[in-house]
Amino acid sequence: MKQSNPAPDLSGLLTVSGARKSLLVLAVCFALASAFCALAPHILVFRIMVLLLDPAFGPDAYAGIWSWALAAAGLTALRYLLMFISAVFSHITAFEILYGLRKALAHHLGRLSMGYFTRNRTGKIKKILYEDVEEIEKFVAHHIPDVVAGVVVPLVVVGFLFFINWPMALVSLLPLPLAFFTQQKAFANKGRTQYHDALETMNATIVEYVRGMPVVKIFNQSTESFAWLTDAVMAYRRFIRKLALDAGPSWAAFITITASGLAFILPFGIWFYSLGIIDLSVFFLFLMLGSSYMAPLFKLAALGGQLGQIFEGMHRIQAILAEPVVEEVVPLKSTESHKADALDLKFNNISFAYDQKRVLHNLSFSVAPGSVTALVGPSGAGKSTLAGLIMRYWEPQEGDILMGGISIRDIPMETLMDSIGFVSQDIFIFSDTVYENIRMGKQGVTMEDVENAAQAAQCLDFIEQLPQGFHTRIGEGGQVHLSGGEKQRISLARIIIKDAPVIILDEATAYADAENEAKIQKAFARIMKDKTVLVIAHRLSSVSDADQILVLKDGHLEQQGPHERLYNDTGLYRDMWDAHTRARNWTIGGLNHA
Repeated sequence: MKQSNPAPDLSGLLTVSGARKSLLVLAVCFALASAFCALAPHILVFRIMVLLLDPAFGPDAYAGIWSWALAAAGLTALRYLLMFISAVFSHITAFEILYGLRKALAHHLGRLSMGYFTRNRTGKIKKILYEDVEEIEKFVAHHIPDVVAGVVVPLVVVGFLFFINWPMALVSLLPLPLAFFTQQKAFANKGRTQYHDALETMNATIVEYVRGMPVVKIFNQSTESFAWLTDAVMAYRRFIRKLALDAGPSWAAFITITASGLAFILPFGIWFYSLGIIDLSVFFLFLMLGSSYMAPLFKLAALGGQLGQIFEGMHRIQAILAEPVVEEVVPLKSTESHKADALDLKFNNISFAYDQKRVLHNLSFSVAPGSVTALVGPSGAGKSTLAGLIMRYWEPQEGDILMGGISIRDIPMETLMDSIGFVSQDIFIFSDTVYENIRMGKQGVTMEDVENAAQAAQCLDFIEQLPQGFHTRIGEGGQVHLSGGEKQRISLARIIIKDAPVIILDEATAYADAENEAKIQKAFARIMKDKTVLVIAHRLSSVSDADQILVLKDGHLEQQGPHERLYNDTGLYRDMWDAHTRARNWTIGGLNHA
C-alpha cells in the first residue's frame, strides 16, 4: 500500500480546472464590472441633481440631463450583460472543476482496497461524491464572484463617500460593526462536522433501508419499525432545527441592520443639512449610496454561513483522495505474457484480520496450474476472504501470495485483474444491453464472440426469448429483470469472454434452481478447461471431483486432499459430508416421522 498525495485545498481547485482557470479570473473581472455598473447610475443621478439644484439651471441644461439619464440606462443594461457573461464563465469553470474532482475521486476509489468500502458505508461515499462536490460548484460559480464584489465594491464606494463628505461617510459606516457582530454571532456555531456526520449517517441508513426493501415487504414492516432509520432521520432533523433556532435571531438582526442604513443616514443627513454641512444633492447621494453599498456585504455574510460546510465537505473529499491505494508497480517482463497460460497459486503463511478481528491464521498451500481446488468449511471460516486476497481486495498482514511464481504485489493491477475471472454469488447487472453486460467493455469483441460465450454459458436460450435479444436492456433501469440463475449464467458468459487463466467461483450456484444449476454446471465444464480454478462451495457434492479440497475452520486449514481421502479420515470434512447427505435426503415426510 502507498499513501497518495493529499488532495488540493480550495486554491488547488484551480489546478483541477486546468486551462479553464483563466475563465474564473474573467468571471471575477466581469462580476466586478457588473457591480460597479449597478452603482454608477446612483452617481449619475447625483450629477443630475447637482444640475437641477444649481441656481443657474436653465433650458440649456436639459441636454446634459438627458445625456446623464441615457448613460444611466445604458449602464444598467450593461450591468446585466456583464452579470450574464460572468455567470457563464464561472459556471464553465465550476463544471470543469466538478468533472475533474469526480473523475479523480472515481479513479482513486477504484484503486482502494475493499477494506475501505467495508469500513465506510455506501451512503457516506455517495454523499461525498454528489453533495459535497456539488457544494463546490456553488462556491466557484456563485460565491467567488460575490466574495470579490462584496469586498471591493464597498471599499471603493466608502472611499468615494469619504471623498464627497467625510462626516456623512462616518455615519454611513455606523451599521457595519453591528452587522459584523450579529453575523458572527449567527454563525458562531461550530457544528459543521456534526452536520456532515448526521447527513452521512442518514444517507447511509436510507440506502440500506431501500436495499432491504424486499425483506421489509416480506415481514410487512414500515419505516417506523426500524429504529436505526428513524433515529438517523430524527437526529438529522433535531440538529438542523437546533442550528436554525440558534442562528435565527442573530441572522434576523443582521438582515434588519444591513437593510436599515437609511435609519442612520436620514436623521443625521437632515441635521447636517440644517447646519449647512452638506447641500441637498449630497444628502440625496448618501440616501442612495449610503445604504446600497451594503447589499454586496449581505451576500458575503450569507456565504460566511456556508463556507464552514463547504470547507468540511472539501476536507472529506481530501480524506478520500488521501486514502492509501493499492501499490502500482511497473510491469515486469515476466508478467507481460504469463496471463495467457494456466498459472499456479501459492499461499505462504497468509494471515489477515478485519481491524482487530483475525480471520485467517498462517495459511499455506499450493494450487497446481490447470487444477481445480475447492474451499469448503463452515460459514465465517474465511473462504471468501481468501478469494478476495487473491484479487487484492484486501492486503494480508502477514505472508504472501504468488501467481505464476510472482508475488501478486509485484504484478500490475491491470495485469492481475486480466489474469483472474471471478464469479460471485452476488451478481451485479448493469443497466445496459445484454451484449454490453457480457462484453464488459473488452475491446475487439464481436457479436459472434458474445453469442458463442452465451451459448457456452447456457444462457442463449433465455436471451433469444428477450424482446430485442442481445440488444435488450436489463438491470434495474432496463426493460427486463433477470432471475438469480439467469444473472449467474450472464456472469459466466463474461468470464468466457475474459478468458482469464485463473478462475474463482464463489458460491456461483447459490441462487440457481435445479434446472439452472444443471445448466451452470455445464458452463463450468467449458470455463474450467485448461484453467486454474478455485471453487468456494457449501454444496459438497458439487466439488467432490475437485483435484484437492481445502477444509477451513475459524481461519485455519484443518484438512487438505481429495474427497475420498478426506471422507475416509475422521474429521470436519466427514462430518460436513454426512450433514450434507442428510440435508439432501431430507423430506417433509421425514420431518413428520421424526
